[in-house]
Amino acid sequence: MTQLTAIDDGFVNEQEIIVGTDSRGYELSSFVLAERLTQMDCHDMVVNAQYKDYSYIGEILGRGFRGYHNMSPGELWAEFKEKEDDFYELFDLRNLPYLFDEEPASPQLPKV
Repeated sequence: MTQLTAIDDGFVNEQEIIVGTDSRGYELSSFVLAERLTQMDCHDMVVNAQYKDYSYIGEILGRGFRGYHNMSPGELWAEFKEKEDDFYELFDLRNLPYLFDEEPASPQLPKV
């Protein structure tokens, strides 16, 4: 399900709102930022579970989490900028748990 955002006198699909440009020059929409952050959280949950560390999953289930797709563009941008280096490390090593069609860096995946 795609979220619509009210801008001026209309609604815009979150995939069409460019929030910023990352360190590699890709223009990122709210949708792409939300997906990248979700990928990183999924990766962390899997890695932590290997060490029987379920504290993050427990926190989300216990306290709740409104979801990245429900955050404002500014919140997403701030969250992503804190984790951008980690994202690209996982991306370059192909250690993200999944890819999505709208990922602007996908055509640039290094050959393994």
